[in-house]
Amino acid sequence: MAVQSWQKAAKRQSDPAFGGTVTPSLQIINRILRDEIHNPAPHLCIQNVATAQVYLLVYSIGVINCNEQAIKETLRFFGLLVDSEDEDFINDASFADRLLVLVQAASSAGTTSGSDIDTEIAELLFAVTAKLRQQPEISSAWFRPGLDADQSPSLNASTPVSKSEEFPLVFKLLEYVHYDGKVGDFARTGLLYILESTGRSYKLQKWIIESELATMTASGLGALYSQLSSKVALAYANGLEPPVLVFSNVTNPDPPADAEPIFSNTVQTNLTTFLSYLAFWQDMLERCPSIDIKATLLDHFDFLFLRPVLYPSLVESSDVDSGSSVAVMTYLRCIFDSITHTNIIRLLLHYMLGSPGEQQRDKKSSRPTTLARRRKSETLIANNANGPNDPSPDLLTLTNILQGYLASRNQQTITASLRLLATILRLWHHIAATKLFKMQLVAGKQRPIEAHNQYLDILYSMVEGILDDESLEAYYEAHLQDAQATVELHSCSARHLIREEDDSPEDPFAQQDRWTVQQHSIIPDDPLFLCLLSLLEDFLVNDIEINLSLSETLAALASCSNTSLDGWLLGPSSKDISHHIFEDTAKTASHPAIAGQPLGSSLDAMSPILTRLSALVERIDKLRGEIQDFDIYLAERRHVFRIGEEIDDVVAEVPNRRSHDLRDGQISKHRDQVAIGSISERLKASSNVSRSSSPRGRPEGNAEYHQAPPKSLVGRLSQLRLSPSRSPSKMVERPYSHSPLRRTSTSSRTSSGLPSPRGPPDVFHRKIRLKANTGRRWHLRDAFDSETSSIRSESTMAEHNASEEMRDITLSHLLTNIIILQEFILELATIIQVRASMFGEVMPD
Repeated sequence: MAVQSWQKAAKRQSDPAFGGTVTPSLQIINRILRDEIHNPAPHLCIQNVATAQVYLLVYSIGVINCNEQAIKETLRFFGLLVDSEDEDFINDASFADRLLVLVQAASSAGTTSGSDIDTEIAELLFAVTAKLRQQPEISSAWFRPGLDADQSPSLNASTPVSKSEEFPLVFKLLEYVHYDGKVGDFARTGLLYILESTGRSYKLQKWIIESELATMTASGLGALYSQLSSKVALAYANGLEPPVLVFSNVTNPDPPADAEPIFSNTVQTNLTTFLSYLAFWQDMLERCPSIDIKATLLDHFDFLFLRPVLYPSLVESSDVDSGSSVAVMTYLRCIFDSITHTNIIRLLLHYMLGSPGEQQRDKKSSRPTTLARRRKSETLIANNANGPNDPSPDLLTLTNILQGYLASRNQQTITASLRLLATILRLWHHIAATKLFKMQLVAGKQRPIEAHNQYLDILYSMVEGILDDESLEAYYEAHLQDAQATVELHSCSARHLIREEDDSPEDPFAQQDRWTVQQHSIIPDDPLFLCLLSLLEDFLVNDIEINLSLSETLAALASCSNTSLDGWLLGPSSKDISHHIFEDTAKTASHPAIAGQPLGSSLDAMSPILTRLSALVERIDKLRGEIQDFDIYLAERRHVFRIGEEIDDVVAEVPNRRSHDLRDGQISKHRDQVAIGSISERLKASSNVSRSSSPRGRPEGNAEYHQAPPKSLVGRLSQLRLSPSRSPSKMVERPYSHSPLRRTSTSSRTSSGLPSPRGPPDVFHRKIRLKANTGRRWHLRDAFDSETSSIRSESTMAEHNASEEMRDITLSHLLTNIIILQEFILELATIIQVRASMFGEVMPD
């Protein structure tokens, strides 16, 4: 009866009210079919639909109808037939052709992108791919290579058949892969199902290689990247400033008129869309079993996204306009932080660092798919070869650009560049190690135990010389556990601590993942390292976010198991030299500067890092004599960072104060999202992050999320929820110890609600004038700009006689920088000790 009623309505297709009239009949038919599918056989209605070919009538109505509700019902009707198990509609080529034509008509009728019709279309296409995945034998109805035009009602017999007409399902899915929400999820998953099927069909592999699939997906990636804001400003939404900045009287900078704040909806939405599509690229490489398809995808990623879009945006960025450099550095950091596929990262870094990796790809194979891939790649390379005026890493590499930006006058450019460098060092140092810094191979000698202990004593003496706090021992224990996690989770440590399973020798991509770095040390006059040293010299007057990012970068560099600490962080490892250097130091008090001797007097010949740290400690000691009640203010600042944790511990011990729903909902939701790691995370714990995790920061219960590898202090805060978390497969859940600086706020209190310092209200706004070596950094920048291919050494830079300038900062700003410095020195000391234990770097007596 429902079919007859619907057929009567169908005769009035020219009636303007036709769509509204036929929709109720379609809804009745769909409800009957849906109920029958869920009931035991026999399914008489479905059999009648097959016998009478009712789907041809529904198809006709759906193609000519402009009523949105009627189109949705026709799509649901076809979806029900795809899900049915009785009449094998899915294996009928006629049914497949009508479904795809209907999808095309419905897509044209959609009023807005992401509409309900788009959702129905994407869900229907996904249902088809799910069936193809479960029943590969039915693919002949949907994939017909060599199809003649007269075999399909949708083709014109007078024109040749294109690749898209041989497997139109793939190209319909490609139209939706860049969408947000359910539409994009259905389309991307459906396309992944088809790529998984290539392992069973050489014809399908060859078709995908020769088709425009790789071209369209790579072009789409470039299009989404081009939609990102060209200028952004690092800022925080009102009320979400981290306490470490609030207590230091740091306010949001006024962004340039043409720059968008990084927390704006536009920036976050566009970046999230781009990163989601990039994750889809990663999924394609991981899920596809065909080596040749992987190679084709990587070739198109290289020649259609990396070379013409991503790298030029890096070269063309500038810090002069206070926006584009920050944007590009931030986008690159998000890319390196979100991708887990080694071959994509290797392609990015090798190209941008001017070191294209040697292709290890089955050059001798004569498989049809390999030959097709080779022809496609050769055509791609020929069509996209760089012109004589195009930017090239042969002239300007990522390292050169980082050198220039770290010597910039723009503070946000420095911060964004340090965050990018820290991310690469922490996650991908095993790929970029020898190209970021100038290295020298070392024999991996062990350090004498006496020298090792003396180095630790010097660092601990610096910590005590800054502020001798009774809680230093507790801080040390907390840093020791965090340092162990930092070193273990460094990208280079996994190859020392985890024995990976042997990969298939037939997969060259798996073999590339076993790439390792030889033991090396940083050459002290490396230009990029000199930039870091110059920033370290100005630690007391730097912007707080620069210091947080700088400490993260140096800690990541020190955590690498392949990088020897001798020569740049510690002194020479020779036993004779060690005895000579420490001979006088051992006779002094626990802190040589307090004993009246310059701490740097015995360190000048040892380490660039230690000499600069000792100089900073000496400057702090001088300030102690110039600023009245200096130690009281410093201890008070330490207390402010610690008191929030103590209050939260009390709240955590009285769970009955919170309702059961709040405890099971909000608390458990955020428990394992709290980021804890090195000093930067502890100091910059954002006020919008819940403190409801366990009092000691350990994941509890059934964690909904795994703990991400620790990044340093500015890492989490600087991302501002822009960078997606590492994929669950790469995350490591690990308990961390209690630290008074680990968290400084709760979700129920904004940072402005934390206790204020007990001193006079205006004393912390008092201006302190200190010398800054920023002029020397700008001379470094001038040298980098004028000689990118042969950067001058530190001795050459000294010839510029860079002038020192005076900089005014508030007492509050100074106190915060000193606390960060103390925590940073303690972090370095614990990393040195953990490395000695974990990698056997110390020679026993």
